Amino acid sequence: MYCSNCGSKTEENGKFCAACGQNLKSKNPKNTWLIVGVCISLITTVGVCIGIFILLSNNNDKATQISTQPETPKIEQVTNVPAEKEMTEKEKTQVIKESMPKVFTIISQDSQGSGFLYQQGGYIVTNAHVVAGNTDVIVRNHAGQESPAQVIGISDRSDVALLLAKDYVNAQPFEIEKEKSVVGTEVIAIGSPQGFENSASIGYLTGTNRNMEYGFVYEELYQIDAQISQGSSGGPLVDGKTGKVIGINSLLYTPNNSFGFSIPLYTVTSLVDGWIHEPMSKNAVASLFGVYEEFTYSDPAQDYYYEEEYADYWDEYGTEEYYDEEYYNDYWDEYSYSFDEESLTNFILSFREYYELALYYEEFYWISDMLDPNSNAYVEMEEYINEIAGQNFTFDFLNNSVTNVEMYGDYAVVSTNEQFNFYNGTGEEKYYDRYKEYTVLINEEGYYQISEIYIYE
Repeated sequence: MYCSNCGSKTEENGKFCAACGQNLKSKNPKNTWLIVGVCISLITTVGVCIGIFILLSNNNDKATQISTQPETPKIEQVTNVPAEKEMTEKEKTQVIKESMPKVFTIISQDSQGSGFLYQQGGYIVTNAHVVAGNTDVIVRNHAGQESPAQVIGISDRSDVALLLAKDYVNAQPFEIEKEKSVVGTEVIAIGSPQGFENSASIGYLTGTNRNMEYGFVYEELYQIDAQISQGSSGGPLVDGKTGKVIGINSLLYTPNNSFGFSIPLYTVTSLVDGWIHEPMSKNAVASLFGVYEEFTYSDPAQDYYYEEEYADYWDEYGTEEYYDEEYYNDYWDEYSYSFDEESLTNFILSFREYYELALYYEEFYWISDMLDPNSNAYVEMEEYINEIAGQNFTFDFLNNSVTNVEMYGDYAVVSTNEQFNFYNGTGEEKYYDRYKEYTVLINEEGYYQISEIYIYE
C-alpha cells in the first residue's frame, strides 16, 4: 500500500505515513465523486418527474378546452334556431306578398281558373283547359279589379294558353326559372282554389318526370304536396326561396287529394314565347276547340259555313282586321281604368288584411304598393308603422266592413267601419269602433291606390 500524498510505501495497518505524516484513513475521493454523481442523478430524476407532471397538467388543460370547444357552437345553434326559423318564415311571406299582384283569377263563360304574368307587355299564362272554347275572357287581380283579356295562344296538345291583357302592359311580371328544379325544393302554389282568391299553400316538390294523358299530353310533370284544388289550374308554382315561377299548376290527384301536378315551365317556354312573337288569330283560337260549333271549315278556297242565325254576326264582325284594330281599341277605351263598386270593396278589404299583417310584423312593405307614393296616406302610414315598431302593441280586429262606395270621375271614396281591441305594451286593453273614409285613385298601370285616409273619431 502506498501513500496517496508522497508515494512512499506504508505499513499495512498504519494510520499515518512514516515519510510525510499523511492520514491513511481519509475517505476515498472516488467514493466522494460517486456519491456526488448519485445525488446529481437523483436531482435530475426528480426534476424530470416534475417537468413531466407539469407537462401532463398542461396537456390535460388543453384536452379539456378541445373537448368543451364543440359545445359552444351547439349552444349557439340552439339559441339561434328560433331566429333562423323566423327569418325563413318571413322570407316566404315576403315571396307571397310580392307574388300576389302578379296572379289573376281567370273567368270565362264556362269555368274559372288562375293565371300569372309571364312577361312584360300584359302576357298572362294559364292552362288551356281553363280558357278552351273562349277567345275573350276576364282577368281579376288580387285587389278585385276586372279587366278584359284576349286568348292569343292555345294548344290542344299541351295544357297551356297565353292571354294578352292590355291593362297590364306595364306591370312587372314574375321571374321565370328556366332550369329543372330538384326533388325537395320548397314550393308555393298560388291561385283561386274553389273560388277562394289570393290563396297560397306551401309544400315541397316530391317527384319529377311524371307522364300522363288526360285530355292533354302531360310530360315531365312536377309532383307536389302543396294543396291545390279546382280553380288552382293555371296558377304559378313558385320556388319558396327565389320567388321564381317553376311550373303551372294543372292537375290534382283526386283519389285522396294529397298531391297534385304542375307543368314544368322550362318545358313550355319556347311554345309560349312563340305565341308572343306570332300571336294566333281569333279565328285560329276559335277553330281549335270549336268555339262556334255552327260552322265548319271545308276547304281553304271556300268560305266558312254557318247557321243562318249567325250570318248577320259574321257579316258584321267576322274579319280579323275588325277585331284586332277598330273593335278592340274602342273596347279598351271604354272599359279600361274604370271604377266599379265590387272591385273597390274587394280592394279595401284586401288592404285591411295586409294592414293587419303590417301591424303584426311591424313592416310597412306589406301595404306600401297599395298606397299612392306621392300622397299623405303613404307618408302617414309609413311613419305610424315605424313608430309602433318594438313597442309590443297588439291589434285584435273584430270587424272590417265596407259601408258605402262613391265613385267620381278620377277618384272614389270608400267608407268602412272597423272594430278592434288594442293592447299596449303593458297589456292594457282599449276598444275602438271607428269609421274611416279611403280616397282611391287609379295609377298609370291600372292599379287602385289609396291617397287619403280620414278617421271619424
